[in-house]
Amino acid sequence: MEENKLIKKLISDKSDFISRFKPVFVDYFVDLCTSYDKFYPEETLKEVANIVYDDVFTVEIFLTTFEKDIFKDIFEDGVMLGFLINRSMFFLLENFIKDTNKNNECKEYVEPLITCITEYINQFEKNIYDKNRLQPLHINFDTLDNFSAGHNILNIFKEIKDRGDEVTFFNLYKGVPIQHKGTIVDIDDNEVVFRTMQTQEIAMKMEGVAYILKDNNFDKYLKADVLYNNFLNNTVVLTNFTYLLNMPAISRKSIRVHPEIMVEVSLVSEKELAIKGKLFDLSVDGLGVISEENNGIYAGAKINVDFYFNSLDNISLNAEVLSIIEYSNSYRYCIKIYPKAGAEEKIRNYVKKREVEILDSLNQELNLYK
Repeated sequence: MEENKLIKKLISDKSDFISRFKPVFVDYFVDLCTSYDKFYPEETLKEVANIVYDDVFTVEIFLTTFEKDIFKDIFEDGVMLGFLINRSMFFLLENFIKDTNKNNECKEYVEPLITCITEYINQFEKNIYDKNRLQPLHINFDTLDNFSAGHNILNIFKEIKDRGDEVTFFNLYKGVPIQHKGTIVDIDDNEVVFRTMQTQEIAMKMEGVAYILKDNNFDKYLKADVLYNNFLNNTVVLTNFTYLLNMPAISRKSIRVHPEIMVEVSLVSEKELAIKGKLFDLSVDGLGVISEENNGIYAGAKINVDFYFNSLDNISLNAEVLSIIEYSNSYRYCIKIYPKAGAEEKIRNYVKKREVEILDSLNQELNLYK
């Protein structure tokens, strides 16, 4: 294939850059991850970064079972993983463009690199998220000097503003989804000013980030950093826009709330392996548990879950471990539960009550800024 020849030529001709830039890419990947979440061991992140980089510069990309296990075990939540992959790929592409521009080689080599990156993301989505392949990434090679990670996103925002269209924001506050429309007030360099409901604005402030749902304008979810809030005129300034490969929270069938008190949970497998932990979140069809123990429980294990709420009495459930996220000194168990009618009603009533409490606390936070 002509495409493979171009990739081989890229790998051969630019071997010096590929070798020289690898430690820079690895450090960037690790720093980016630890700046958002310090739970993951640095050595594991370096291993992941090295694998990702090597895979990009491979003619026939193939994600091994080992790689898939690393991704799924460490980044089960998905949002962080998608953010890391996208941001790191843009970092690689931007630095490659700068390097090749020095010798006027950009147009010759940047297209095969984009092909490599696109193919890697195709394989990544197909194997990690089981999605359809992406459409090829297109860039106007006459305006490469203007290329940046957020350039195309900002152009779309300008079109949305000109048409008077709206975007849909999404945040989670203690597990409760907050979702409202927003309009674009102004665009200045890499910053965009939006007007939205105050409830959404305070949720953004509390989380430190904002999410925009995909629609007719964006075919992927967006994440952005909150730069400034003005509660007097209901505006928020967002920056650092990045695409996300997926967003698991939006697909939840039921609200998953964080408990207001520390709740001890016991997990017992069919082999009598027991774990003690703390309840992280709860819904009528699932829960999360944080524990320092594992004792041999694995993803896919059939277990029994026991916990006690003053408001719920004792709850005993049949359940299945969907995934286990390993942190530096603890585990997070993501569990699907199968409550019987009586237990389901108790959980449903608690979740409704807790949702009201959480929204009330969010409004109390809002009052502090009015």
